[in-house]
Amino acid sequence: AWARSAGLVKTYNDELVNKWKEEMDTLLVYAGLFSAVLTAFNVQSYQLLQPAPTDPTLAVLQRMSAQLASFSVNPSFVNSTLPALTPDEASPPFRPPASAVWINALWFSSLVCSLASASVALMVKQWLHELSVGVSGTSRESARIRQYRLNSLRRWQVGSIVIVIP
Repeated sequence: AWARSAGLVKTYNDELVNKWKEEMDTLLVYAGLFSAVLTAFNVQSYQLLQPAPTDPTLAVLQRMSAQLASFSVNPSFVNSTLPALTPDEASPPFRPPASAVWINALWFSSLVCSLASASVALMVKQWLHELSVGVSGTSRESARIRQYRLNSLRRWQVGSIVIVIP
């Protein structure tokens, strides 16, 4: 009777661990692919938060045009009333559009959630690995260790974590 009970505990434990490991493997593949795609979107949308690079030729031409427009011509001399522009005065401070800020906040928060779920999945896989280490066979001691570890998984609500992660 003891061997049969120990065999049932071993079978239940092994099936549960294998099911959860498969779920975590699937989640890790999905989270990896999702994070890769999100990273591509983040790289492109992050550029919306930065000022557009200015062409140096265009900047010089704008500066020259402003100085030429400020010349005052008197019979005895030609004078510019506009001092040379500093780069800070030439362009107003950059403010990204609110929509770009929102889009980037959503993309980056999505990436953080994806990476966090992958991290939790890795922890669950480590817990499941530790659950099966050092326990083999169907002896009375092995059955006791398996049941103790299974009770600990329930107390730590690993099953709920596995369900909530995705």
